[in-house]
Amino acid sequence: MDLLALLEERGAVRRGLTHFKNGLVSDGWIEKGAVIHDPVLLDQVAAMQAQAIAGAFPTATLLVGIPACGAVLASFVARHLNLPVAFPVLHPAPAWHRMHVPPAGERVVYVDDLICTGSDARAVLAFLRGEGMYVLGVSAWISRAPLPGEHLVTLADAPFRNHASLPGTPVYTNVRE
Repeated sequence: MDLLALLEERGAVRRGLTHFKNGLVSDGWIEKGAVIHDPVLLDQVAAMQAQAIAGAFPTATLLVGIPACGAVLASFVARHLNLPVAFPVLHPAPAWHRMHVPPAGERVVYVDDLICTGSDARAVLAFLRGEGMYVLGVSAWISRAPLPGEHLVTLADAPFRNHASLPGTPVYTNVRE
């Protein structure tokens, strides 16, 4: 199954001048809700992501995802890999969600759906390392941003690029991928 074809089929690929909440603009965006709200489809994509993780990070002992969509996705992916999952929260300050506080030394993969700028990913990775975790890398459906120094595995290349500014009136506003 090709992720971008699946996203196109579900109407999740939105073409047009897009103005993100973070001030960046793009020539389009991905509506991840088209996948997240459908448990059967989400499980199919999670199986694809689990396969990629198994190949790239075979020694993983823990998956993490941040609330809300990342936590849901990490849980679906973890089921396919028979791995535990934990949920770092970033606000108001980085911490573990009380449902599972893993011991230091776990070999961790951070699971995400879409990475726009990488700021959340970098914050999660810094938190994990500060907690004594051995970070193997990051798994995402698509990443618009490189994560220098990190092992990033994606299911597809980004169909759109971020730009600091583009002239014209935005078609979509206040979008957070």
